Parts: sequence; structure tokens; C-alpha cells
Amino acid sequence: MTIWAPPPDLRGTSRRMLSVLRVALGAIVLAGILMSLTSSVASAHVPTTDGTSTIRQDGSLVRYKLELDYDTLTKAADLGKLPRGAKDAKREAFLESHRAQLASYLAARLTVAHDGESCAAELEDTGITKRQQFLYAGLHLTYRCPGSASGGFTVRYGVFSEADAIGAEHTNMVDYELGGSGGSDVFDSGHRELRVGRSDAEPRESQAGQSDAGPRESQAGETGFLPSMGRFVFMGLDHILLGVDHVLFLVLLLLGAQGWRSVVRLATSFTVAHSVTLALAALGWVEVPSEIVEPLIALSIVYVAVENIARGESRHRTLIVFGFGLLHGLGFAGALSFTDDSGGRLLVTLLSFNLGIELGQLAIVLLLFPLLLLTRRRYSWSTVAHVCVAVVVGVIGLVWFVERVLAPSGAA
Repeated sequence: MTIWAPPPDLRGTSRRMLSVLRVALGAIVLAGILMSLTSSVASAHVPTTDGTSTIRQDGSLVRYKLELDYDTLTKAADLGKLPRGAKDAKREAFLESHRAQLASYLAARLTVAHDGESCAAELEDTGITKRQQFLYAGLHLTYRCPGSASGGFTVRYGVFSEADAIGAEHTNMVDYELGGSGGSDVFDSGHRELRVGRSDAEPRESQAGQSDAGPRESQAGETGFLPSMGRFVFMGLDHILLGVDHVLFLVLLLLGAQGWRSVVRLATSFTVAHSVTLALAALGWVEVPSEIVEPLIALSIVYVAVENIARGESRHRTLIVFGFGLLHGLGFAGALSFTDDSGGRLLVTLLSFNLGIELGQLAIVLLLFPLLLLTRRRYSWSTVAHVCVAVVVGVIGLVWFVERVLAPSGAA
């Protein structure tokens, strides 16, 4: 008696499907192990805090508006804890009730000097504000400086330094108008001093153009444009390379790309889209709560992962990537916000920050895609590896989505 047997081509197809399913199940198990062992990966970002400094000279006074992450400030200044879910009014009152303690904390960490002489600091007001749906403490300080209104200024910034043990990197974006100069800069762990203008106490150049006392020290407000611009470039570079969710999204795009032409098309679509929303959000023209943006960024990873597993690069992927790029641009903008209109300086900051993002993106593409092409051409197991990577990244994206949906307000 003859028993029916499937044709050889059908048997081969079935074996391939079972093989892919086994790899997919193994990848899911692997992803679960990775997620349980590596809690830092699940966070999608290296822990960071940000803030802004708006510094304006008013005659012999320097008015300094400082915005810092509310919870990090209360921890660093040892103010104690409010009950979870406290209303904004209560948080504002709590900050005001600890004004003296805050003033003491800042006095040791934020100083302004004029022509080498310290300016007397006074914390005049406290408050709270929200940017990208995150809560910030707003601190208004006035520095009374000796001497005339002209001269050189030195700002030293030590807020959230290693001594405060906050467990996160801190960057503070600066917009200043001091000593007849205006500009933008960044305070971080490697750059904690801003010098603007020329001290009246320094020797003047003679009529022959020679200094009376040797070479003159470079001042940030006069010759620091390029170093300042460079810091914003590196800030953008760090933001994309340390933002694991953005990196994994790019990895999935490269996995599904068929060749260099496809990569250029997808990268251009992503770049144009995120540049648009980055600019709109940083300028304050568009504001979407992070509670919406961050889960959707995680879902973008899941979608592209599923698409890679199911059918590879689709006909409409360029448009889909453009839409996801708009989301990722809103995510990038969370690291780049000013509290007031900085005019042309903000444009330079935007361009520098975005350049850093593009350089990071280019580095990922140039390092990874040639390896992917080589693997596809030389190794028969590349298709299985493709599915394995897509499943692992997709599961990670799904976990991020759940985490971000369930996260407390302002913590997405």
C-alpha cells in the first residue's frame, strides 16, 4: 500500500519554516535572558540629566535663570522626599520652603566672578516648569558684581558633579549675554567654566599692537565659537550613540536594506524627518508629551523587526521610515531645549547638535552595513541570523513599549 508523501519541494519548504521557527523561539528565549540579566539595556538610554542656564547682564548685575531636573535637585541638595504623585503646587511650595538650603547648595557650586572678583549671589525666587512633560525646578539668581559694568566674566558650574553622587551624567545648555558678547555653550563633566569678555584689569595692547605683558589668554566669548560648536556636535554624537533605541532602529533598517541604494534612500528619509521635528520641538513650535513619543519610538522598533521577519524591505518602507523619523526627532529634541528665544544662536546650536547626530548615524551605517553585505554573500546561515537578530531586537522593543506605557508621568 502506498502512503502519500509530500513532494520534495514542499518537504524542503516545511523544513525551512520549522528551522526558522526554532530559531525565532530560541531568539525569544535569548532576548528574555538578556533582558533579565542586563537592566541597563532595558532603559534604552544611559542615565542622564539635563538643564538650562540663561545668563543676562543687567549693568553691574548678572541675572541667572537655572533650570534643573526637579527630582535630581532635591536628591543632590538633600531636601528630602515628597509623597509619590504630589501635585505641582505642593512641589512648588516644597521648593520654596527649602530656599535657604538651595541657596547654600548653589553657593558652593555655581559662582560668577567679574574681573577676578567674586559676585555676591542671591537666590531670589524658585518655581517649577515643565519641558517635554518633565518637571524642572526653576531657580532665579542674581549676582551683584563689583566695579564697572564692562570687563570680563567667569562662570564656574559644579552642579550635579561627582561629589553629589547622583549616578547620572549631567549636561546644562547655556545661553548668555555677558560683557558685550552673546553665545551658547554646554556645561558637562569635561567643561565647567565659561569665560566671557576681557578683564579691565588685563594689560591693553599698545598702539603698536604689542601686548604690555605677554600673550593674552583666549576668552570663550571672543574666540570660543568653534569649541562651543564642537561641544554641541559631540553632544549630538553622544545622544545617538548612547541612545540604544535609536541605534537598534538603525540596525533593523540596515538588516532589511537590499543594497547601498536602499540604505541611502532610507537614511535620507530618516534624516530629513528627524531634522524637521528636532528643529520644531527645540524651537518650542511643536510639543508632544514624552509619554506618547517614547512608547511610539519603541513600537517603531517592533514594527520594523516584524517587517524584517515577515518580508524584508517593503515597497512603502521609505514613507514608513519618514514617519518613524518624525517620532525619533521628537525624542532627540528632549536633549535640546532652551527656555527663551536665543535667536541666531539657537540656529547654530541646532545645526551643530544635528550634525553630531548625523555623524553618529553615518558611523553606524559605514561600520555595520559592509559587514552585513559580506555575511549575506559568504554565509548560508545569514538568513537565519537575520531572523534571530530581528526577533531579539523586536522583543526588546516590545519590553520597552510596555515599560514606557506603565512608567509614571514624566519618566518615560
